[in-house]
Amino acid sequence: MIFKGSLFKRGLIISNLKRFWWVGGLYGIFLFLLLPFNHMLQELPMQEIWAREILRRSLDLFAGQSGFQIVLICIVPVVLGVLVFGYLHNGRAAAVMHSLPCSRLSLFLSHSAAGLVLLFLPIIFNGLVLALLNTTTHLKEYYTFLDIARWVGMTALFDTLVFALTVLVGMFTGNAMAHAAFTYILQVLPNGLHVLLVENLSRWLHGYTPLSYPGELPYNFPLMMFASGTRSDVFTTGAVAAYLLASVALFAAAFLVYRVRHLEAAGDVVAFPFLRPVFKYGVTTCAMLLAGAYFAARYRSAPAVILWGYLFGSLLGYFAAEAMLQKSLKVWASYRGYLVYGAVVAVLVWGLATDVTGYVRRVPAPEEVQKVYFGSNLGEWIHLEMLKDADAGDPRYEGRMFFEDRNNIEHLVRLHRELAADRSNQTGATRYIIYTLADGSYLARRYEVDERKYAAFLKPLYESFEYKKARFPVLTQEPEEIKMIEINDYRVPKNPLILSDREEIREFTDLLKQDIMEATFAEMTAGGKHHVTINVMGANGRSDQYALLNGYRSVIAWLKKKGYYEGIVLQPEEVEYVALENPADYERPGEVAKPRRVEIRDRQVIEELLNIEAPPEFARNIRPIVVIFYGRTTAGPFEYHSYINPYGTLSAALKEYVEQLD
Repeated sequence: MIFKGSLFKRGLIISNLKRFWWVGGLYGIFLFLLLPFNHMLQELPMQEIWAREILRRSLDLFAGQSGFQIVLICIVPVVLGVLVFGYLHNGRAAAVMHSLPCSRLSLFLSHSAAGLVLLFLPIIFNGLVLALLNTTTHLKEYYTFLDIARWVGMTALFDTLVFALTVLVGMFTGNAMAHAAFTYILQVLPNGLHVLLVENLSRWLHGYTPLSYPGELPYNFPLMMFASGTRSDVFTTGAVAAYLLASVALFAAAFLVYRVRHLEAAGDVVAFPFLRPVFKYGVTTCAMLLAGAYFAARYRSAPAVILWGYLFGSLLGYFAAEAMLQKSLKVWASYRGYLVYGAVVAVLVWGLATDVTGYVRRVPAPEEVQKVYFGSNLGEWIHLEMLKDADAGDPRYEGRMFFEDRNNIEHLVRLHRELAADRSNQTGATRYIIYTLADGSYLARRYEVDERKYAAFLKPLYESFEYKKARFPVLTQEPEEIKMIEINDYRVPKNPLILSDREEIREFTDLLKQDIMEATFAEMTAGGKHHVTINVMGANGRSDQYALLNGYRSVIAWLKKKGYYEGIVLQPEEVEYVALENPADYERPGEVAKPRRVEIRDRQVIEELLNIEAPPEFARNIRPIVVIFYGRTTAGPFEYHSYINPYGTLSAALKEYVEQLD
């Protein structure tokens, strides 16, 4: 008993409880309103399944129904940590506290215990109220005692972790505002630095991409964990044990730092002199990277603009950090440190810009490669190839673009060489080229690939069976595996065509496979939207959607022969007239937002407009012309909107109409 009393000072604990009871009280009231009180207001018993599910999910912190509870978890422990150890922020209070006849271990344990009591009591109280309601009302039909116990445990666990982190951060600073700010900064710093480094390196290293992405670690700080949408199934017994050990480790580290902390540090933003350069240059670097990433995104990666962002951000970060450390705005005399920092950054940027490491020029020889991933989904590659936590039949990764054919590998290596040499290439779709090398290592690059510009390299790849098999899973499906085929034109209110007859499915599937195998690179990469879609639904619930390309002659001929084509696809004669408009969104500031309009009833021009449409990326560069089709089918009237490029390939008759809009 004497040993226990020497570690926990009852007077200190009670003093903290008396001073800060209102924090725990407010926390308890908020939890009571969110859970027990809210549950009591529900009309029981509930008949709707969705309402019953919402009630149950309110006790699951990861179910998307506990937003305000998560906010409380991220705020209340930080507030308590700052308040309970607030004496470290004031020199006089620190001197008084440390003059008491007790060791630093007793001070630390007593204040920590008081904070945990103020966190746990509201949780336990509301858990008991929930248990009472569960026993005496219909609530037992919606959740169990196990659900309540899980809520109590998980809430207490995350409160403890955030509180322990706050206590640890408090040992490194003597300023209350910095204490709270550093606690949140530390939680987002790992992922934040990852994003900033990737964004900046990608501006200087052509093709740079990391083989990872933030927010996917199974163990993370609560703020980022909740923000990234972590699922409850991650929290196995091992995960909970890891978080408990992390909390104990944070408390232990906090005490070790507390033992060597000087009382004179009260009031200082950084309590330890040896950490001040780390703080100063850390703030400078983060500000520089943030400004560089912003200017790069805002002004399309122009090197001069990025360098200006680096200069602006680093100056702001450096002198702001100096002002906080010196507690004065008269910090210009510290410019020498900034000059040294600037020189180091200049050397690093020069090295990246000139590719001194050879990163940009590194292209493997075809014989070194086992297989290549060429696609737009990095997460797909990570799960299928690196983590191997998803199998080849996972519906999330249908159409995976892995190539093992030696000819295709050679084509991709040649394409890679061209992309690496052309650093000016900034247009096109994002594509990852990731090699699995013979020694088991990986080499990854990310480029913007303009399919028209690199057609000579992509054509043999896109027209290969390996590519088409991945892009069009129907090629490997047997007709018996297909339950139904739906063909629909979304431009008009016609009923979709449903093929469910086994013989028709077999005929259509065989012709579709034939057309896909005969499809050319030009047909597969034609710009514009595809209005008619083919939805192939398998017996196993799998559904794949394909565009009905103009080049699918066999399929179109079959639909016409059966008399289906006119009943589902928009026909030129069903369009009564077309209107061309300059959209109001593209008017200059100050101009009257009134679109200019011209109507077209020339049948030949209408047919031309039905067959052209601006590609998706077109509207970013040139003011588009809005095309509105008005017409009537047997199913009723319709209005369909499209776009055209006024500077594209247009007939003389259509150009005359376009010129009337100017």
